[in-house]
Amino acid sequence: MDAQETYGIRPVTPADLPLIARWRAAAHVARWWGQPGVEPEIDKLAEPRIAMWLVEQDGRPFAFLQDYDVHGWDPHPFSDLPPGSRGIDLYIGEPDMLGRGHGAGLLRQHVDGLFSRGVPVVGIDPHPDNASARRAFERAGFSVVSDPLETPWGHAVLMHRWA
Repeated sequence: MDAQETYGIRPVTPADLPLIARWRAAAHVARWWGQPGVEPEIDKLAEPRIAMWLVEQDGRPFAFLQDYDVHGWDPHPFSDLPPGSRGIDLYIGEPDMLGRGHGAGLLRQHVDGLFSRGVPVVGIDPHPDNASARRAFERAGFSVVSDPLETPWGHAVLMHRWA
């Protein structure tokens, strides 16, 4: 991947839900995100605390990401962050796009966009055993700020990137 590559990042629509469901059922996604019925995207479409996005390269969707208000749930592992902070979750849905640097690139691009809109810090919480995600998040500028811990959403390591 070219370090300066720009991805298309657009809001998820109802028409995208079958694609997302297919990705959620894939072994490489379900391993970390659980089965598709866990926090289904259809429930999040109208949720004002969450913004869901599809990531495209050359017009081909290949990844999902969501950013959310970390103060919208209480308690939340990122509730100590300042007002306006966002949390983010993502996965690469298309297997042929794994291991090519896209995770770090699309995360960096999206977070830079959040910072340009005034977000002070973004948190991300990969599973401690998801070494490839943790490396990608570090390449995108995130730093580990916790030991492994239990959250309402599972086992995690907290990471931050400040504007």
